[in-house]
Amino acid sequence: MTMAATRCSEATDRRVEDGTDGLRPQRVLVVDEHELLSAGLRAVLTDASWVDTCLVASSADTALRVVRRHLPQIVLVSTSLGDWSAPELCRILREQMPHVKVVLMFAEGRVPAAPAAALGAVAALSKRMVPGALVRALRHVAEGGRIFPKALVSAPKVQLSRRELDVLRHLASGLSNPETAATLHLSRHTVKQHTSAVYRKLGVRNRAEAASRAQELGLLGRAGTGLPGTPVTRPGAPATAPAWAGAR
Repeated sequence: MTMAATRCSEATDRRVEDGTDGLRPQRVLVVDEHELLSAGLRAVLTDASWVDTCLVASSADTALRVVRRHLPQIVLVSTSLGDWSAPELCRILREQMPHVKVVLMFAEGRVPAAPAAALGAVAALSKRMVPGALVRALRHVAEGGRIFPKALVSAPKVQLSRRELDVLRHLASGLSNPETAATLHLSRHTVKQHTSAVYRKLGVRNRAEAASRAQELGLLGRAGTGLPGTPVTRPGAPATAPAWAGAR
C-alpha cells in the first residue's frame, strides 16, 4: 500500500471512529428565551460527534451578535421569542447571512412549511422531540436536508398538581428555590417537597432535565393557569404572544 493510500485509509478510520463520516464539524447556535432549555439542548448537542461548538442566546439581538462573531452553520430559533419575532430574525439571517441553516423550534401546534421556507428556514422541529431524534434531525440538516413534519406525535401525559405546575414553571424560568418560595408565598421546605415530587413524576434528576422534559410534554403553560401553550416568563415580565399562527 502506498503512503498516500495509507493516509487516506487512516483519515477514513478517524472519520468512522469519531462518527462524523466526513461531515465538517458544525457550530450550532440555540436561540431560546428559556435559559434552562437552552442549557439542556446545549448539553445534548455538545455530546454529538459532529458538533464542534454549541452556543446559546436568549434574544434575537444577542443571537445576531453571536452569529456575526462566531459564524455558526446552524441556528435553532424558538418561535416564541419575546423581544423580536422569530420570522423577523429569520429574514435578517436569510438576507445578511444566507449560508446559515435556520431551524425553527416550536412547542405547540406546527409551523407550516411554505411560510417557513419562504423566510429561509430549512427545517421546523418540535421541542418535544426526544434528544436522540433531535440530534439525528439536525445532522440531516447539517448534511443539506430539509425537515418539515406534518404533525406532532402525542406525548405521554404526566399528572402534576396545580401547585407542582406552579413550582415547575418558576424553576424552568430560572428561579432558585428561595426565589420560587418568595414568589409563590410558600416555605422553602414546601417548594423543595414539590420540586422533589416534580422530578419523580417527570423521571428526571435536575432542573435542566426537568425544564427540557416539561417543554417536551407541553407543561410550561400560561402563568397561573396550568394551560399549555404560552412560554414561561419571569415574574413581572410582559407576556408575549408567539409570532407564528398556530405554533408556539
